[in-house]
Amino acid sequence: MHHTIRRARPAAVLALAVGAALAAPGAALAAGTSPAPTRTTTTAVTSTPSTTTPTTTPTTTPTSTTPVSTTPVTTGAAPTTRSDRATAAAGTGTSPGTHESTASRALATGTQVPFAHLPARQSARVAARPSVQAAYAGGFIARTLAARGDRYTYPGSTFFDGGNTIDAVLGLDGAGVGLDEADAATDYLAAHVNAYVGDPGAKNPSSPETYAGPLGKLVLGVVAQGGDPTQFGGQDLVSRLQGLLGPDGRFSDKSAYGDYSNTIGQSLDLIALGRATGSVPGAAAQFLLDQQCADDGFRGDLGPKGGACASDPDATAFATQVLVGLRGADDALTVKALTYLSTHQRADGGIGNADPTAPAANANTTGVAAQAFAAAGWAAQQKRAQSFLASLQFDCRFAARLRGGIAFTAADFSLARTKPGDQGLLDRTLRATPQATLGLAGGSLLTVSAEGAAATAPTLSCQPTTTTTTTTTTTATTTASSTSGQPAGSAGTGDAASDQRSDPASVPAASAAPGSLAFTGAEVSGLVLLGTLLLLGGLVATVLARRKGAHA
Repeated sequence: MHHTIRRARPAAVLALAVGAALAAPGAALAAGTSPAPTRTTTTAVTSTPSTTTPTTTPTTTPTSTTPVSTTPVTTGAAPTTRSDRATAAAGTGTSPGTHESTASRALATGTQVPFAHLPARQSARVAARPSVQAAYAGGFIARTLAARGDRYTYPGSTFFDGGNTIDAVLGLDGAGVGLDEADAATDYLAAHVNAYVGDPGAKNPSSPETYAGPLGKLVLGVVAQGGDPTQFGGQDLVSRLQGLLGPDGRFSDKSAYGDYSNTIGQSLDLIALGRATGSVPGAAAQFLLDQQCADDGFRGDLGPKGGACASDPDATAFATQVLVGLRGADDALTVKALTYLSTHQRADGGIGNADPTAPAANANTTGVAAQAFAAAGWAAQQKRAQSFLASLQFDCRFAARLRGGIAFTAADFSLARTKPGDQGLLDRTLRATPQATLGLAGGSLLTVSAEGAAATAPTLSCQPTTTTTTTTTTTATTTASSTSGQPAGSAGTGDAASDQRSDPASVPAASAAPGSLAFTGAEVSGLVLLGTLLLLGGLVATVLARRKGAHA
């Protein structure tokens, strides 16, 4: 055997050993650096709207159109079990074209109209699966719900905020995470139905209360959770909702305090009945169509056809989803409403509400508009809206209690850097995140359910990242030095004071882009590559050594 070949054998063995030592740990590290949640694909309905107000603007005081009772009354019934999460029936399955002609005839006669005929292109919408950002927003929702007894309350009070709680449940369903917490919140709703939608029973015989928008939202939430709205909290919610329909097609409140029903509530009632029964009353559908203004948007306050009409982006976003389910995405009225929303979308993808005192784009309005774009398959507009929502998500640069949540506005996003403990900021985040989460996940009121959701929700991890460097001394020995610290710009402890002491902009941020949240772990691709090359080199050298030796 040639002497050079003999020397090649130990070199090959050394290369194999070093390569294996590098590649194996590197591969193990790589496998642990991307804890993205998984979820099966679903087809169902969800909603994250503000049903009790004409707009979806979070406020620091209750703005519900439903008078809040100081003594909430429960039904006394055991929470409904939701073991069957199959999607409720949503129409007859006819094509949009056939459905439109059927709907037109039904609207003219006031009969039932088939509902929820979605466009074929919707299956290829931007977010076919919930995004990582939506999953972390779900983590914020699950965490804050659990800390508050499985429900939200109105800011600055202990009064049960059923509307925001349902938004939270639907946000979790849309993100495909936090099913355990969504179930717990739904159980709370089942035990407190009348505290949210009004008490029509003997406990309040002189003034029976039932509020149309909240009731529709509750039906929608129950169906999205896979429950039976005809047997929820000991009540038939569907029949109760149908009983609020007037001869003119308006779902109206029954209350001594007055009728606060609005376009958002009318839209939710139609979607709720459409999803629960597969059809909607033609008169109610026509009444909603009568709210479309000359500029193609929908007004927030209900009124007779031809009356004063000022379009509201929030109301339009909800009504547009009804149009998609009722008439199809390509119907002329649907396209007009979608065009209204798209023309109000700003360069950054955000959309503002109709409040002249708050002209900035916000997460609530943008979130429900994203739902409308998703329902209709307007992918470009949906993607821009999702980008805006992602830009408002709190990452590792912010206090621990905010991480994963979505700021109401860019101003709140900035405020969180300097005043992370501000209570008003947290209150607005609690109300903005649920509606934004569904839009961020690529869902709509017509497409999301709890089907296939994961039991838990991920929490954004901001633990220190460790990097290792190797230096060689003159005696050929090696020493390893480790440096560790928070991901640049992150608030590792969640302490408000420490969060304010460092400026994330002053260092390279591991999670600098709000749409690209940080993960724990180390960058190991170079290590794995080096190990692989050494392994291959060792194998080649060994083979060559054997071949040369055999022919010596």
